[in-house]
Amino acid sequence: MVMFRLCSVFTIWLAIGLVSVGNCQNFSISGIPQEYLGASAVIRESAQEVRVDKTGKFFQKNRTVATIFKKDAEDLAVLAVDYNSLIKVKSISANAYDIVGKQIFKSKASDIKDYSNFSSFSVYEDTRVKLIDATRTEFPYTVELEYELEIGTLFYIPNWVPQATPKYPVMSTRGSYTFFPDNPIRFFAKNIEGEGTSSTTADGMTKVVWELANLPAYDPEPLVPVAESELKVLFAAPTYFDFDGFKGDLKSWENMGSWIYQLNKGKDVLTDATKQDVAKAISGLGTDQEKVRALYHYLQGKTRYVSIQLGLGGLMPFDALTVDKYGYGDCKALSNYMGALLKEAGIKSHYALIYGGEGRRILVEDFPKSYFNHAILAVPMEKDTIWLECTSQSNPFGYLGNFTSDRQALLVTEAGGKLVRTPKYSHSQNAMTQKAIFKIEESGNAQGSLELEVRATQAENGGVIDVVRSSSDTKKKWIQQYFGLPSLEVVSYEFGLEDAPIPVVIVKSDLIVKNMAGKSGNRFFLQPNQLNVYSTNLPAAKDGRKGRFERKMGFVDVDEIVYAWPEGFEVENLPKEISIDSEFGVYRAEFLVEGNQLTYKRNFELRDGVYEASQYQPYRDFLSKVERSDKTKVVLKKSQ
Repeated sequence: MVMFRLCSVFTIWLAIGLVSVGNCQNFSISGIPQEYLGASAVIRESAQEVRVDKTGKFFQKNRTVATIFKKDAEDLAVLAVDYNSLIKVKSISANAYDIVGKQIFKSKASDIKDYSNFSSFSVYEDTRVKLIDATRTEFPYTVELEYELEIGTLFYIPNWVPQATPKYPVMSTRGSYTFFPDNPIRFFAKNIEGEGTSSTTADGMTKVVWELANLPAYDPEPLVPVAESELKVLFAAPTYFDFDGFKGDLKSWENMGSWIYQLNKGKDVLTDATKQDVAKAISGLGTDQEKVRALYHYLQGKTRYVSIQLGLGGLMPFDALTVDKYGYGDCKALSNYMGALLKEAGIKSHYALIYGGEGRRILVEDFPKSYFNHAILAVPMEKDTIWLECTSQSNPFGYLGNFTSDRQALLVTEAGGKLVRTPKYSHSQNAMTQKAIFKIEESGNAQGSLELEVRATQAENGGVIDVVRSSSDTKKKWIQQYFGLPSLEVVSYEFGLEDAPIPVVIVKSDLIVKNMAGKSGNRFFLQPNQLNVYSTNLPAAKDGRKGRFERKMGFVDVDEIVYAWPEGFEVENLPKEISIDSEFGVYRAEFLVEGNQLTYKRNFELRDGVYEASQYQPYRDFLSKVERSDKTKVVLKKSQ
């Protein structure tokens, strides 16, 4: 797959944590309900307290009490708290208790380990982690973990997640927020029934508390649409905030975009030398799209990605002059730099914030806050928009891929911010065509050649889109591993790339394959589809599917493989033609024999979409039929 770098600058909130606060005095396991004793662990109490300070910062206290029954849950006994110049650790402690509640461990200062959390791709970073390991060797045992943080801006007020790990039941959980009435914290509850209890403290502050109890463990259903997840989340965000003197508000996406626009303002100045490079790069080019492509390749050739995680650097990009000087930047700096190059060429562009990752995250349109961890660039054309991923030196022009396609982004404009959706690659665009010819020898070994053509997100399969520009050894190794053929020897190979918003990768190779046909006595057992077997691991719905499910990426596969075998063999068993039509897709497989030659043709179209719960089992059945067909065998028998 295409390897993009996450811009961790927008994810400082992850360091704040999601665990939580209470007052548990009895640590004996006798207090745990019988129905929870089969779990690997039980969260007995969790609590998260947030209190806003009059200076604009806030304090967060977290406390968790968990009884651990099995080794596979002992990660709950390790408390790791990230911090940096913005996040200060005020206190951190851990205790452990045996089966009857007797204390067997109490953390001391020497038990607190402090490590740099420096990333291999980061140049500017001050993130560290404090860690206490309270794991025990005898089960069950109970841990009590506590820490307090001081965070310098309300921008990063954390959400409350009552049951962060569904496989662990929760006996009691509590979330509270205390704030000034003239700057209220806003809330959006997802899968949490009822309202928080609001009160006024002695010093005139507003305190809102949510409490839940007896949350049973559950197995999340597979393929749940992001917006329909069962996870309970209380989203929280300030109305107004101050970040290093930059005041802003999150009352609307427009206002949030205006604040980001101000952070970026004036950072698009280029050196005279770079301005000359821009003029040279676009000289003689007729259309704006050609100019954007030329400048994108200029960016890729001149810069490289690094992570920036210092203070406001988590949100504000380095200016273009800094990128010019050093030749590197993070997602924000490189997107800003690309925008500066385009501005010099007279082409308008917009900085955009987005969540980067193959798994999309929920974004509540009616609840503005920072859901983002990455920055890209949008270049509006007359009929369309070109989206640019600026952190990759090898990414095809205008291609977003699984990393940032088909999701909401915050477009930052002079008029403020607005939510837009990045392009989605259709199942017909995500296409793969594969042709191969193999000549099977008496031993069952084979010599052959193949040609693979993949488009759009299928070009990310096995990371081939990155391999195109890799070393010869890497290319050879990729062929050996990707096709999954036994004892594969690569005789020759050729890789090609069509650099376009819908990229095309072509791989050609000559091969020697051992044991392509299994031999037993005077018979060959040949599986026609050895290059592209579809495997499904979807579990059955134990008590019936409850919620809808989603196939996120559709595709089309077309395979044609020719096998020739030695004289003297004849077909003893030939599978029948298979044809399956369903609302989820279409599958065709043909087995055509002429003389001592088999032509195997396969066409598999799987459509993306959201389906009702009642269709889950038919969907599983469809994919199971495809898998069985893909694994079917032809039997050849040697004539007497």
